[in-house]
Amino acid sequence: MPVYEYYCPKCKKEFELKRPMSEYDQPAVCSQCGYKAQKLISGFASKTGSYLQSPKPLFRKRQAGGKAT
Repeated sequence: MPVYEYYCPKCKKEFELKRPMSEYDQPAVCSQCGYKAQKLISGFASKTGSYLQSPKPLFRKRQAGGKAT
């Protein structure tokens, strides 16, 4: 089940909710104050060994000749 991140503008708290994908677009309620929370856009990073790696760029510039930079 995916984890979605939310932000409550009233109490300025960030929190996570584990919800089924079928509830992706349904509003979330802040667990602290009960106010309607805003869904945040999440980033992804993975940790391998002692290094934090962010995702590789989706697109690479190509030079003349077809080589990626």
